[in-house]
Amino acid sequence: MAIVVAGIDVSKKSLNVHINGRDDTATNDTDGFRKIAGILSDGGAERVVVEATGRMHRGILQSLQDRGFEVCLVNPRQSRNFAKATGALAKTDRIDAKLLAAFGVAFPDREPAAPVDATLDRLRDLLVLREALVDHRTQLNAVMSEVGDPLSDGSVETILSDLKCAIAEHDRAIEEQISGSKEHAESYAILTSVPGIGPVTAAALIAWMGELGAIGNRQAAALIGVAPFARDSGTMKGGRHVSGGRRRPRDVLYMAAMAACMYNPEMAEAYGRLKERGKPHKVAVTAIMRKLIVTANALLRDRRMWEDRMADAAS
Repeated sequence: MAIVVAGIDVSKKSLNVHINGRDDTATNDTDGFRKIAGILSDGGAERVVVEATGRMHRGILQSLQDRGFEVCLVNPRQSRNFAKATGALAKTDRIDAKLLAAFGVAFPDREPAAPVDATLDRLRDLLVLREALVDHRTQLNAVMSEVGDPLSDGSVETILSDLKCAIAEHDRAIEEQISGSKEHAESYAILTSVPGIGPVTAAALIAWMGELGAIGNRQAAALIGVAPFARDSGTMKGGRHVSGGRRRPRDVLYMAAMAACMYNPEMAEAYGRLKERGKPHKVAVTAIMRKLIVTANALLRDRRMWEDRMADAAS
């Protein structure tokens, strides 16, 4: 007997639910959460599929999990590709909710979302805000290098100074958030023991790659988007290319790989070998990103610090 699956499309102000062929709406607030829970209970929902939307889905996810519902989170790209595969080209909130329910039926073995971790939610918010502050500072510095300060009153320099202080404050808040959890603090120490993985990269991996240490190396590389995938057909052998993955941890891992190419002897040697074989810079750096995430996954799995194997061999 098929289980009853509901789909919920989330927007900033509203929730659209599809269950048993029927559609309904509610506000994206505590009153709406109660209404949705009642609709799901009356419909006998055994599984609920929700599209991940950054912050917007957090409230309904927490509410449904607190009420005992099994909730599966779906990456928006996956749900959109599923919609295209079914021939559904139109996109409305009602259609999206219906397609999410169909997605849940098509993939019944999909793992439900883990219980909400308030510490990780707070950490992600801090990292997103820090990223915005850094981007703002970078843009201002780029403009200043081109045109200077036309007003010559130091106002832009003041803004840059304020941004520097705000970034430092967020760095402190990020470290405090991590140190408040024994498990996260240990993971943070393990990750930052790897030359090239700094505080921001370690925090991002903890925030957005919580599976590290509990999955295989190839799966870890695929989750962050640095695993090469085949493009073969018949006798044609296509090139291997990376695809997909989680953008935010991948972006900081790229910067970590650049640092590792200079300061991590093992990674620097691997990068040098790739360049000697004629690999382009970006391909070589992507390979170092893959080595870093595999290393991080192994260290977290074994709960041990990084060791310089080249130095040990030399001694």
